[in-house]
Amino acid sequence: MMTKEEILDKLESTNRTNTKNSMGCNESWYNSYYAIKTTFGIERCKNMSENELNLLLELADAMSDAFY
Repeated sequence: MMTKEEILDKLESTNRTNTKNSMGCNESWYNSYYAIKTTFGIERCKNMSENELNLLLELADAMSDAFY
């Protein structure tokens, strides 16, 4: 389990890449931090609890594996 500060640091440092997969989807969406940051935004994530952020990260990791 990561701290809220660790998760927020990773969210803030994550950037979009220009790489696309064979279906034309940007590869950045397989990065859990990018998906959370893009979907919710940094300010909204800052208002979430540490537990909420960890649960979102767990969900995003599972989805990334499933869709990859």
